[in-house]
Amino acid sequence: MTEYKKDNHQPKRLLPWVRLLLATGVILTLLPCLGLVGNVAYFRYQKAGAFSHWQSLGAPPYSGVDIVTGDIGVVYVRTAAGNIYGCMHKRKRVADNCWYEAQEPLSVDRKATFDNRLYQNEVEPPPGSVADMLDVTVWHAEDAFETRYILLEDGTVWKWEYDMGAYFSLFILILGPLAGLALGIMVVVILWASVGLRSLRFAP
Repeated sequence: MTEYKKDNHQPKRLLPWVRLLLATGVILTLLPCLGLVGNVAYFRYQKAGAFSHWQSLGAPPYSGVDIVTGDIGVVYVRTAAGNIYGCMHKRKRVADNCWYEAQEPLSVDRKATFDNRLYQNEVEPPPGSVADMLDVTVWHAEDAFETRYILLEDGTVWKWEYDMGAYFSLFILILGPLAGLALGIMVVVILWASVGLRSLRFAP
């Protein structure tokens, strides 16, 4: 009489692939969620001003006595002799080379406001005695930017910048989950490839 033995080997082969499918689902769900959580943390720190810090603009050729006016990209300082020097600091790496002698009327963004702060909290000024200060905010429908200026008694001018751009925030909001998904796909591909090669290696 012929005896038929039950094949217990096939379920053992299927079990790793079931685990692999479950791991794939977890990875492709978890990593985009972690990217979203990272976005939330980024926005909280940005709103708290954690990414803003004082930067030196150097000093005009002659010691400044007061800040005349400015906007988020330029500041004008009056010297003791009455001359006015401006510093256009946007996208400039070498702040000490930004100063030039300005002539009135001074060019300032018409949307600049001086009594409507975007960042409501106080900011600790750089070390030194403060001679003058100026807070400038520019409001747009989709973005808002603020620059604070400090003139120290040693003649140096400092800036502190803060913004809440809607377009950039939306970009970051989308970027986090997409980056998590891309990383998850890479991990899944490597995982499937390693398991596939391993199964071929040990196949009878």
